[in-house]
Amino acid sequence: MAILGPTGGETLRDDMSEARVLGLVAVRAGAAVNWLDTAGIAETRGAIIAHPAFPRAVAQLVGEISALYSGNRLLNRVLSDRGRNMFGLMVLYLDALPPEEGGGLTAARIVALCTSTGLCSRGRAKAMLALMRWGGYLASAAPAEDRRVKPLMPQEKLVALQHRRWRLVFEAGKAQDPELARLAPRLADAAFTRVLAVLLGEAFLSGFRPVSAAPELNDLVDRDGGLMVLLALFTAESNGEEPPSIANLSRRFHLSRAHVLDLLRLSEERGLVERGMRGTGCLSPLGRDAIERFFSSIFAVMSGAARAAEARLHGA
Repeated sequence: MAILGPTGGETLRDDMSEARVLGLVAVRAGAAVNWLDTAGIAETRGAIIAHPAFPRAVAQLVGEISALYSGNRLLNRVLSDRGRNMFGLMVLYLDALPPEEGGGLTAARIVALCTSTGLCSRGRAKAMLALMRWGGYLASAAPAEDRRVKPLMPQEKLVALQHRRWRLVFEAGKAQDPELARLAPRLADAAFTRVLAVLLGEAFLSGFRPVSAAPELNDLVDRDGGLMVLLALFTAESNGEEPPSIANLSRRFHLSRAHVLDLLRLSEERGLVERGMRGTGCLSPLGRDAIERFFSSIFAVMSGAARAAEARLHGA
């Protein structure tokens, strides 16, 4: 089977069939179930939410993520919704996964992985490849022995961005989770971060989704800038500030004003935002609670993955 290459012109042979990808997904999902069960994600979430430092940790992480995206046109274009965010992780996952375990990053493999898991359509996966290459996040690697295989290589720009986002989670969460505090220095270890990428990829392949803890956010996380608009409202409230205007949100996250308004209307329909007759509005109690549940899940899976990464490196 041939697919259109990431530049839109070249044709790449699909060196990993859908059947092989499904086999990889099944194997890695099984591996994830083991460490996710050991990590006790649900119990960890409960302990995190109950910790007195949790509200401050969420406010810190939300504010830093909002600041990271604010004004960054390229980042808002490349990683502006759940599908695009997960696409970046899947790139690092395939790159870090050993070839004997089904890894190795190629255009065909990432496209097949996206379609077989339902992350996105084949067309959107190819468009994402082109966008990431254009943005300097991906590049061609040295040719493989098999000329049909077109290896790709994540660029330092993508690796540094992913590591920075992980570091934000560790730094915000360490006050409530001693394991995040203990393991935070390991983020400087390339071997540790490669295993961490594999583990987080396994969690996704097993069906783990942070938004499962906050299903009210489902529609928003799949829309361009949907989560970022809610995070901006959350940050303003946490800082005791007035909600940002529609024009401000449009500029910060490089969205049209009509799109921002559409996101706010959808948020209001879902009970996440209280708007009244006009203006941006503010988060409802449900909206704030949903964001806190969403990030409690992120803290919990990162803590479990970090502990599992340390255990794998030590051969446990």
